[in-house]
Amino acid sequence: MKMSVRFAGMGGQGIIFAGIVLARAAALYEKREGRELYAIQTQSYGPAARGESSKCDVVICDEQAFYPFVERPDFLVVMSQPAFDKYIEQVYQGTIVILEEDVVEGRPDLTYYGVNALKKAERLGKREAANMVMLGTLVQISGVISREAGLRAINDLSPMGSLDANEAAFREGYAIGKSFQSEG
Repeated sequence: MKMSVRFAGMGGQGIIFAGIVLARAAALYEKREGRELYAIQTQSYGPAARGESSKCDVVICDEQAFYPFVERPDFLVVMSQPAFDKYIEQVYQGTIVILEEDVVEGRPDLTYYGVNALKKAERLGKREAANMVMLGTLVQISGVISREAGLRAINDLSPMGSLDANEAAFREGYAIGKSFQSEG
């Protein structure tokens, strides 16, 4: 098994944090039928921390992998229009796209799920947790890690004062992913 994910958006949206959480959950907390998962995470961002493009790639395998780059992701999680414009051309017909519905205007000619992550996070009281809504949706749709492994990694990595909001947002995204699965 090998799966690749690209998170893409703007600096300040927690794109890299989402990828780090996913990689940690897979590598440290997900056990499948007695087999371990391995994860490689790479990141890049513009010269400014906020407002520039940002991406984080995660490769998850059931055996050790040494090539950390994602050329054509299995999943593309997009939180900004510039990221959509930049990375949608780097997918293949089987890529599943999860996009921030209120921000991304384009719609790919692929399987995609539109999520109102910003609105959901605002309703939960922390707009900055929209990345965790998107991560929860990805986790449920992809099945690559369990909900519990994701929550454990969020618990490990959340900055002080953000844990409750991040966990709530992740759970909300997971429920959204479930609702998509029951529709299809």
